[in-house]
Amino acid sequence: MNTATKEKFAAHTSKDVTAGNACLETPPAVFAQLVKTHGPFDIDLTADTKRHLCPVWFGPGSLYDDDALTAAWTGFGKTGYSNPPYGPFVAMMLEKAKKEATYGFTTTLLLPVRITKAFHHHVLYGATEVLFCDKRIAFWENGAPKLDPKTGKPTGALFDSMIVRYIPGIRFSPPRVGSWKVPAHNV
Repeated sequence: MNTATKEKFAAHTSKDVTAGNACLETPPAVFAQLVKTHGPFDIDLTADTKRHLCPVWFGPGSLYDDDALTAAWTGFGKTGYSNPPYGPFVAMMLEKAKKEATYGFTTTLLLPVRITKAFHHHVLYGATEVLFCDKRIAFWENGAPKLDPKTGKPTGALFDSMIVRYIPGIRFSPPRVGSWKVPAHNV
């Protein structure tokens, strides 16, 4: 993440959460494995015209709804996926996913491992499952692997990732914890 993006998130003043390094794209092989293990997904909950992974998606330019936080997810399907813009938005997505599970909607989120107040409140007390990725993900930018500026090769994230799931009718306190095998994906 560049310094300007870090400063925006640190100040909680970022107006455009889809700009710069705020939106790291899910690599196609990682998404395919998520579909295989937890899908299929009816909705990409946080996307835009260039980065949506499902035919139905919420975000800037969507034909269905621009704002995942105000949309009624169950009106568009029963399952959704999100690799949301990181920062304060994650806490809002966790709260929304927890609420939507009470309406019968299953949510699968790909998130950075961060032990925050939101993690304690919405994940430890509401999520069904937390799966820690067995290796770092090499996210994409603009439809291609993010490259290390020094080597020109795909680079892994500077953080570990986890998959957080909310499944209607199934609640544990704390959630089930496990690991998820990240497929080869950096080419």
